[in-house]
Amino acid sequence: MRFRGLAAAVLIFGSTSLAAGGSVDLQAALPVLLKVLTYDVNFDARGAGPFVVLVVSEPGQSAARSALVGDLKEAAVTEIKKRPLKYVPVDFRDEGQLQVHIDKNKASALLLVPGAPHNVVKALWDAAQDNQLYALALDAETVQTSFPVGVTMVGDKPQIVINEKSSKAVGARFETVVLRLAKVIQ
Repeated sequence: MRFRGLAAAVLIFGSTSLAAGGSVDLQAALPVLLKVLTYDVNFDARGAGPFVVLVVSEPGQSAARSALVGDLKEAAVTEIKKRPLKYVPVDFRDEGQLQVHIDKNKASALLLVPGAPHNVVKALWDAAQDNQLYALALDAETVQTSFPVGVTMVGDKPQIVINEKSSKAVGARFETVVLRLAKVIQ
């Protein structure tokens, strides 16, 4: 039954077109990205209360981050497994400051603003591992190199991308049913 829900999300939300500039269409991709997390067999053990997503970028990307947070808040998805979603924008300055935001907001996931430089990607990945948080990307390249979960667009449909090694590093183990739908990186 849950498989049908994910497959339906991919089919229904996959019918919208790409946003301007060839980026990920959040109206299509966000429901799929968040639904994938519910297929982590350890999801329920990761906590209760709001599911807080820190939307992280370097200070030079503040306009892109603000636009992304606005799009996220406008998306139809308001909760994940009965946990209300909360998006918190964060300027990445250094690892210590990021850790303060993780602790203060009781973060559940880190979402990288597309276009972040390698040092930001690495710092977020290190923080995700240290805190056992989901690290989410809106491009396949970031998942290919480090992050556990992402979504990209193939034509006008969202494509789930899962890096199994990275997923295990943050304590996530996805059910076989979602791995069949995803592009899996070993």
